[in-house]
Amino acid sequence: MTQPVPERRPIRSFVLREGRITEAQRRAFAGPWHRFGLNPADEQPLDLTACFGDSRPVTLEIGFGTGEALLELAERHPERNWLGIEVHRPGVGHLLLRLDELGLENVRVLRLDAVEVLRRHLPDASLDAVQLFFPDPSHMKRHHKRRIVQPEFVGLLGRRLRPGGLVHLATDWEHYALQMLAVLGAAPQFRNLGGSDGFAERGERPLLSLIHI
Repeated sequence: MTQPVPERRPIRSFVLREGRITEAQRRAFAGPWHRFGLNPADEQPLDLTACFGDSRPVTLEIGFGTGEALLELAERHPERNWLGIEVHRPGVGHLLLRLDELGLENVRVLRLDAVEVLRRHLPDASLDAVQLFFPDPSHMKRHHKRRIVQPEFVGLLGRRLRPGGLVHLATDWEHYALQMLAVLGAAPQFRNLGGSDGFAERGERPLLSLIHI
């Protein structure tokens, strides 16, 4: 009798550390979370039009940290909706409090693994743009497999972005930047919009910009 092959555990691109969370941030999960947070059911795709209450273009930010950059972008671009993913509770709590304070209605928050969100909870061609700023570079060679920018991840982006959608990546670690360039350069559904070396000019962020075609 053939023995079933055990399911392999997925490689995570993060280590979940709770960190120090303030009482106010803790309360945010009992209050503002119900206004801005999303809890998709297992294997069910999100209806982003229903989540935001309108059909404006959606930009996904993966790993927003404390959320201050996401807040600034959402304030600057009210014509767009912003979907933020972060796993660390203090950062999520901070963003929830600031969203409540500012009264922004064009931001929604997920506290889940970004790869699982892309794989299970976002429909095809549902995103206008994806931004990933300064992900963990996982410096040690044996941890490079934990870097989020891998072929499977890029394949998911290609399916979830609409035609013409943009990917913005930034890192301050040269080795990771070159890996990003190589992985995305090998993906036929993307076209690099950077300069002759493949990288965009350094502006507010050192962005590697690619367009989905």
